[in-house]
Amino acid sequence: MRVLQQAIRVYAERDRWETVIQFYESLQGVQCERRVHIAETNVEVAKVGGVLILGADGDALDKFRGVNAVYYVDSLDECFTWLKTNGAEIIHAPQTVTGGRNLTACHPDGLVVEYFEPAKKKENA
Repeated sequence: MRVLQQAIRVYAERDRWETVIQFYESLQGVQCERRVHIAETNVEVAKVGGVLILGADGDALDKFRGVNAVYYVDSLDECFTWLKTNGAEIIHAPQTVTGGRNLTACHPDGLVVEYFEPAKKKENA
């Protein structure tokens, strides 16, 4: 298992969504590299450098705010095993989500992290 990259998670009300994206683009000197709508939760997600921005209306964000960061990994199954072996509390086990699979764990120091394995891109035959 390898951590491919990590990002902090921040939260924005939908009416501030574009402003927050522009702020982090300007702060880091990079453009937003990806935007995704998560249909299951009606949450918008944008990745800007080392920041993952989740946007939704009011109460919809409340259930996500406890997660502080996201770690992108190459093998969620190996990560799951490693976390359990090394003292992390698994908040939710691996599941399939928009764009791949994820799990949420609380580290021994209290940091709550989403671990995400992107779906493998299909190669053209």
